[in-house]
Amino acid sequence: MSLTHHTPSERKAAVATPGRRRVIAGIADGAVETVADLQVRGRVDEIAAELRESHLPALEEAGYIEWNREEGTIEPGPKFDEAAAHVADLPDPDGELADD
Repeated sequence: MSLTHHTPSERKAAVATPGRRRVIAGIADGAVETVADLQVRGRVDEIAAELRESHLPALEEAGYIEWNREEGTIEPGPKFDEAAAHVADLPDPDGELADD
């Protein structure tokens, strides 16, 4: 895994999509430990490919997650707390209000 230094706008971009926010929020809630734990909506094959090819690599590159491709596991990365601290500040990916 390569960790690079990112600007605040690059870090924000890493969690800018609903799929990426769901990964961070799921790990923070303790509901996600494997790729299979991610609740996907829509065409499963397309969404799984998007996770593997776009979202998970971006979150891993930012240092927010550690993803073991062979085992399919996901866990907090060295910078996870940075992303998790801002999940509540981001718009709900489903457009719903938070349950606070």
